Formats: sequence, C-alpha cells, structure tokens
Amino acid sequence: DIAWKSLNKHHEELCGDKVEILKTKDSDIVILADGMGSGETAAQESRKVIELLQQLLETGFSARSALKMVNTILLLTGVEQHPATLDLCCVDLCSGVLEAMKMGAVATFVLSDGQAEILDAGNLPAGVISQAEPVLLSRKLWDDDRVIMMTDGVLEACPGLEKERSLKEYLESMPMKTPQDMAERILRFACQNGGMNDDMTVLVAGIWKR
Repeated sequence: DIAWKSLNKHHEELCGDKVEILKTKDSDIVILADGMGSGETAAQESRKVIELLQQLLETGFSARSALKMVNTILLLTGVEQHPATLDLCCVDLCSGVLEAMKMGAVATFVLSDGQAEILDAGNLPAGVISQAEPVLLSRKLWDDDRVIMMTDGVLEACPGLEKERSLKEYLESMPMKTPQDMAERILRFACQNGGMNDDMTVLVAGIWKR
C-alpha cells in the first residue's frame, strides 16, 4: 500500500514534486522527483525526468542503468540549468528486499518495530556532474515495515539543527497507521516549524506479507 501527500510552496499554484509508481510482475518501483525551485518550471523538470526514466525502465534497462542514462541525457541536452533530484525505491515483492537509488535526494527512512533507520546518500542533483553515480542502498524489509520517502522541502522544514535526527525521533514516536495517515502526520510535523518555504512531498509505503 502506497500513499503520498504534497503541499505547494507559499503562493505557488503548482507543486514541483512528482511521484510515479511502476508495477512489474515481481516488484514495485516508486519514483520521486524534485525539480529545482518551485512552481511550473520545477514541475516541468520533474515531469521530464520521470517520463525519461519511465521510458528507459519500460525498455528493459535496470533501475541503476536507467538513472545513469538519465544523468547523461540531462548533461547532453543542457537541462543542468534546471536539475532535478531523483529518488527511486524498488521493492522486490518476492524477496522483500528494498533497493533505494538516489541522485541528489534526501534520506529515506525505514520504520521497523518502532525503530527508524536512515538510508542516506549525499549527492548532487541529476545533470550536475558528468560522472554522477547513482548511490545504491539496500535493505531487507519485513512484514508491517514502512518506507518513508520525501523531498528536501520536508526535511528542511523539520525542527532543530539535526533534521534527520529530529524526524527519526518523531517517526519512532508516531502511531503505525495507514500510509495515508502517516504521510499526513509527517507533513503536519514538518509544517509546525514554519514550513512551506519549498514544495513538500511525503510518500509512505506499507509492506505486508501476501
């Protein structure tokens, strides 16, 4: 079960963050793109990057190869003037293994038995440097785990100087409910600190045995 919630930056009509979910026979692939800036320009950049990535995956590229190809194409076409971060989570529905691939994206959190693990990868946005390697993070998932993805607007809005620690503590204190309920709670938590200085998207995926 996958749900998400977005909020636009103050005074913007459009959200620059885009979510796409691709389903194959054995896996679910969740893509979260965050165009630089906000509004229409950011939305266009996010849409371009997701459509390109989707085409490559449907053609038969692996997720990692597709990400590298997207970065190369962005460099060649000059889209680096408006780069987008890319966050991709692929869950193997047979083995329960999560592969998170990031290009410039903020941490993903995995909530399991009341403990939140941070999957972090500091990197530059897609299209910024020619040799940008997608960072690959892997983790086994178990029944009733939650995978939490977000754009940088959410993390930056969290209270305190250590944003990841602040959010980790909140996640460990919140009730384990439906992905939609949890996504809305996380956004409310981030907005309590002022928030909405950027587009904000939180995505929560619940993992259950068949």
